[in-house]
Amino acid sequence: MGVIKHQSIRSTLLIYIGFAIGAVNIVFLFPRFFSDTQFALTRLLPEIAIILVPICTLSTVPAISRFFPYYASHLKDKENDMLTLALGATIIGFSLFVLGTLFFKDAIIKANIEKSPLFITYFYLLYPNVFLFSVFGVFESYSGSRHLTVFPNFLKELVLRLLTTVLIVLHYLSWINFDTFLWLFSLLYGVLLLALLVYLRRHKFLYFNFRISRVTRRLLPKMATYSLSLLGASLFTLLANNLAPLILTSSKGLQDVAYLTIAQYMSQLIMVPQRSISAIGLPVLAQAWKDKDKDKIEEVYVKSSLLQLTYALFVFLIIWSNIDSFFQLLPPNYSVGKYVVLCLGISKVIDMGTGLNSQVLSTSRLWRYDLYSSVVLLALSLPLNYYLINHFGLIGTGYATLLSMLVFNTIRYIFIWVKFGLQPFTMSSVKAIGVALVAYFGCIWIPLAIHPFVDIVIRGILFLAIFVTLVLAFRVSGDITSTIYSAVNKIRRRQ
Repeated sequence: MGVIKHQSIRSTLLIYIGFAIGAVNIVFLFPRFFSDTQFALTRLLPEIAIILVPICTLSTVPAISRFFPYYASHLKDKENDMLTLALGATIIGFSLFVLGTLFFKDAIIKANIEKSPLFITYFYLLYPNVFLFSVFGVFESYSGSRHLTVFPNFLKELVLRLLTTVLIVLHYLSWINFDTFLWLFSLLYGVLLLALLVYLRRHKFLYFNFRISRVTRRLLPKMATYSLSLLGASLFTLLANNLAPLILTSSKGLQDVAYLTIAQYMSQLIMVPQRSISAIGLPVLAQAWKDKDKDKIEEVYVKSSLLQLTYALFVFLIIWSNIDSFFQLLPPNYSVGKYVVLCLGISKVIDMGTGLNSQVLSTSRLWRYDLYSSVVLLALSLPLNYYLINHFGLIGTGYATLLSMLVFNTIRYIFIWVKFGLQPFTMSSVKAIGVALVAYFGCIWIPLAIHPFVDIVIRGILFLAIFVTLVLAFRVSGDITSTIYSAVNKIRRRQ
């Protein structure tokens, strides 16, 4: 767990710095320098690309993490053909996507031309978005299997947002028009991909072997079955998590997507540690299942749950205690997303608190149940989003997400407990919830200050002080305590 803790801390810090830059882009720059529909389009294109990545990679991204330990233990680096296979599958998958869009072109236009004509105008930009997202995903997974996760996170979370800021400023200065902005915006992942290739090359991990290895001949049937099954699981999960913008686009228009984007961005702040912990924990779990090391699996499962729950409660409650001040920093029409933030935030806390349940399932012998539970999630999300959005509007997206994620994670939690005898919650989980609630009620009594930014700072500092003090006093997490004391000691030594 030490590798997971140290790399996840560094990755999490990078991601939060990136989110701070992203907040400037999304909260201050996009709403002021672009129309609501233009802003929504810059969110919709990458979100659709993310949904389509499992199809275009034929779900080889999770297969790399799942089977890489077998390749690494039986082949030299130059003999390893796994990366070549994954890239070949991606080219095939992307070709199928292109053919599919050409076949369904008329239906896509008919569904969106009335409410979202701008999306139809720039539909062709999906192609570079989808291709670059997919190829980067393959190399990111390969890098993670080599336990090199910090640099890909640095590129994706920090560099990407800085480059986006540069493009926004260039557009604001009228140096580039909106067409050029969208083209450059859609090609940003190409820059990240080149940087990651150089990084892997310098570490002497970038090899392409076009000969089929003995490991591939032995594992290919199992890998194909695994990848195609997880293709459904990944696609269903991504569809369920990203249905709302698509339904809003066709039923309400792009304007509501812009408002939803702000609420989703705030809720995604809660998920930051999960992204780094899961990326690092996945190869560790895959190796532990290969070695039949149940103690290691339980350790990762329990500790990841506690770390994620503590982080999630901290970020969610610090956001919610300042929610009115946050929306005062935005144009008034964006305030309709306030209670969407509440519903999405609670759903993220639930998802984070149940630990790496998806990773535990997908790397185990019962990995097919990852697909089955994802089918349940989509089966819940599609009708809930459609019905609740049409009846309640924007807030319906929050209701649908909260209900579907609660059922989804409960099913996975019970299944892992029954089949493997593993469950992530301990008395420390209860302590984390208690500490977070005390910190929240300890700071919400502060009246609004002269300026919302000042209010956020004051409440944030008070919440942080109460939360950290109680986490240390009640020894909520040994990993968090050791990290805090280690940081304090480093600061003292520098002084």
